[in-house]
Amino acid sequence: MHRSALLLLLYLLTDIAWASQPASGTFVAGQSCEAYQSFRKKTNPGAVKTEPGREYRIREIDERDYQWLRIEMPGNAEPLRWVPADCGDAGALEPASSARRERPQQSAGVCQTPGLQDSYVLAITWQPGFCEHKLAKSKSKQKPECRAMESGELNIANFTLHGLWPNKKECGKNYGNCSRTDIQLSEETLSYIKPWMPNFYFENDFGNYEWKKHGTCQTDMDDDAYFRKAVTAVRTVNDSELGQYIRANIGKNVERRTLQEILRRTHPDAPDSFAFLCTDNRLHEIQVHLPVDFREGPTLAGLIGPRPSRTHGPTPGECSQERILIERSGR
Repeated sequence: MHRSALLLLLYLLTDIAWASQPASGTFVAGQSCEAYQSFRKKTNPGAVKTEPGREYRIREIDERDYQWLRIEMPGNAEPLRWVPADCGDAGALEPASSARRERPQQSAGVCQTPGLQDSYVLAITWQPGFCEHKLAKSKSKQKPECRAMESGELNIANFTLHGLWPNKKECGKNYGNCSRTDIQLSEETLSYIKPWMPNFYFENDFGNYEWKKHGTCQTDMDDDAYFRKAVTAVRTVNDSELGQYIRANIGKNVERRTLQEILRRTHPDAPDSFAFLCTDNRLHEIQVHLPVDFREGPTLAGLIGPRPSRTHGPTPGECSQERILIERSGR
């Protein structure tokens, strides 16, 4: 095939692979995320970011895996921007009617039906980096655990639980909100999970949010068992060679390639299952892509499974710099 014809074919295939469709609804940002004019090229004129807690009008959704939303951001020269769907909550997202007929499996009903997960994501927070930098310009001072860390009342030097998220490939990151049932955790469970989800020291708002948005979409566990399993999985990572290395370097910079080498020694498929998320070069989260039948503890092998579970592209917000700072708790 002539080179120019081949390039044209590749261009057309790229357009098809990344097609979008009209959509409507409201997106509520849960964190500060890059708002791209083109998420393929990662272009962001004006360095625009979402504001946590702010509502935005949804205009489009990408058709490849429903992981990107195009929202309207008034006040910018280019107000239509692409943001990752897991940056916040899209609620009952409504694709255009013609798209629903073509893709009935994408309907809100399927994406809010419990027990259909085909994988999980374990979101693990490095709390000092999260409080100090990830939400520093928004709502972090309103989170009681962050205020307690800033005052010195609370010192956190271990990884903590953000959430355990059942996923369904056909729904992208919009699989969630399968029930409105509130958590009713036993005192024994609360005692077990508080050091690993410190918001529970002060309230249950964040845990309740995680349960209703994510936990209710699996049917294997009640709320007690779900949070215990999630925390035990966090402890598995925290106590692994990777977790020990990071905790031994609090207040210092670590090399990204060193983290990958440690994971590779632990399990050959581990680097493909782990994503390190940063604000600038400061670690605030690790996301572990899990098989649907993952096993927590005593080693990372049970979390990773026989084959890499992370078969998609880069996770939004992944650390891009070679040196990563491990922030220290408190001022």
